[in-house]
Amino acid sequence: MKRLLLLSGLLACKTALAQVTTPVIVQDFEKVPVLPKVWGVGVPNEYASVKLAANRSLQGKHSLNLHYRFTGPNQYFGVTTAVRILAPIHKLHWMLYGDASNSGQSLYVIDSKGETHKYRNPATAKIDFKGWKEFTVDINAPHETWGGDKNGKIDYPITALTFEVNQGGTLPVESDLYFDAVRVDSEKSAVETVGAQVSVVSPAYGADIKGNTRVVLSAPDFKRLTVFSWKPGGAYGYRSTVATINLDSKGNGSFVFPADVFPHGPITVTITGETGTYKDNCYLQLYNKGGISWKEGLPEAPPAAKGMTLVFADDFNGPLSISGSDSKAQYYSHKPPNGSQDFSSLPFSDYESPKNPFFQVDSYLRIRADEKKNSSGLLSSVHNDASGIKASLPAYFECRFLGPNAIGTWPAFWLMTDYMPQRNAGKPDSDVPVDELDIIEAYGGEGPGSPNAYDTYQIAVHAWNQGEAGKAAESAARKAVNSPVHMKKFGIPSTWYEAFHTYGCKITETDTIYYCDNIEVARHKTLEISKKHPFFFMINLATGGGWPVDLSRYDGQADMYVDYVRVYQGK
Repeated sequence: MKRLLLLSGLLACKTALAQVTTPVIVQDFEKVPVLPKVWGVGVPNEYASVKLAANRSLQGKHSLNLHYRFTGPNQYFGVTTAVRILAPIHKLHWMLYGDASNSGQSLYVIDSKGETHKYRNPATAKIDFKGWKEFTVDINAPHETWGGDKNGKIDYPITALTFEVNQGGTLPVESDLYFDAVRVDSEKSAVETVGAQVSVVSPAYGADIKGNTRVVLSAPDFKRLTVFSWKPGGAYGYRSTVATINLDSKGNGSFVFPADVFPHGPITVTITGETGTYKDNCYLQLYNKGGISWKEGLPEAPPAAKGMTLVFADDFNGPLSISGSDSKAQYYSHKPPNGSQDFSSLPFSDYESPKNPFFQVDSYLRIRADEKKNSSGLLSSVHNDASGIKASLPAYFECRFLGPNAIGTWPAFWLMTDYMPQRNAGKPDSDVPVDELDIIEAYGGEGPGSPNAYDTYQIAVHAWNQGEAGKAAESAARKAVNSPVHMKKFGIPSTWYEAFHTYGCKITETDTIYYCDNIEVARHKTLEISKKHPFFFMINLATGGGWPVDLSRYDGQADMYVDYVRVYQGK
């Protein structure tokens, strides 16, 4: 009997421990870089607006004010606010200042796969009160779902919450509601639940530096930071520990970056904070106006191009020649034809436009993804009239660049067989067979819901519009490639965002071979269309690709620097 009582007690203790949760504020509307979006169903969007309100805050200085107007039945508004909830939660709470309108409300939770989870308790959802009141939903309770991957479960991180307010009282009604203090009950600590971020106060992200440069940091949830950057030396250079910083009680600190002993040109400074099981990396992009010139510019012909002739090279040490309309320019700034298949969430923009993403800096091309300008950039070696740089097999293409590791960035160097003559002859896209060889697709971001870049990048092979035979050849090629490429597996110590690397592709009658820094990293049998049509190349810094995009840490910008691109062709 004593053993049974003891066992029962232990089980009770274990259950109680399993239910211990931490209350964590996930949105208090104090620091909101972008106002939540409001939308309507059955009612014009302009019948509602949101703003931060100081006259009705519950805690802190602000709450979120929704001003709305219902004119008929079955109307409702949604207010969507961004959040970042990394760890599993059980209950979600929020405070609402009611208006006694008898309107109804519900909560949507949007997960990392884009699926919406709707929670509503009709018995408690009516706004029949005036003043502050707390509402709670049980995340584990049965609920309605739609969209995204449709798997019916929450895929963390949770990326947004939507407060729905629906018509339910006397019509018409025009009134105000206030939201505040959104919190969750989490299995993890506050930092593990909502994350923590290392921020650079100065210099600005992407700034020019020279000589000893003081870098000022803010990281309130960390006690210590470690700083790394890539130094010149040997074949690949080496990862250097620049500083270890003990932060003050407010999480502030600084260090001096000795730029003169680091590479000239674009560099990445990695600032790492750790607390418990949580780790955060801030990738500070800078341009070193001094420093050591290391492997800049065009080197001798690579081994893979032996026996071939150089047909094109650009080391970007002169004025840029890029256009969205002039076929005499060196590059076209969209994916031909006419940008109809542009794919970046921040649109590819033209060199001639106010949104211009292209800049020539010393001997580099800088392509910038810029949320403020709503732009990013792509270079195509072929124009809409089918003119441009092309090469038929045997051929070798290569590009040396440094990419940004920010959430949702998507730097790439890739080839396509030239489909423009057939397209311009009137054939619809679906009738034109095309091979696509993605030499490198790199996806920025780390943590739940992100690609977790680390030392990997993708090589992708596509045989478009080629029926079942094309699908089979594509499948065999992808199996042979075995993507993603782990750079360290091939003895390459730095990643595509820590230091410059050269990415190449050689296409022969029998094999298509991929290289990183002249090391073979993958190969497959050459596809049929690759044997019949010349290739052209594209270089881009896109955003999206099915992943969330968030450049807010880096003031809404991220840079890709291209050192050179060149093309060889055999006889």
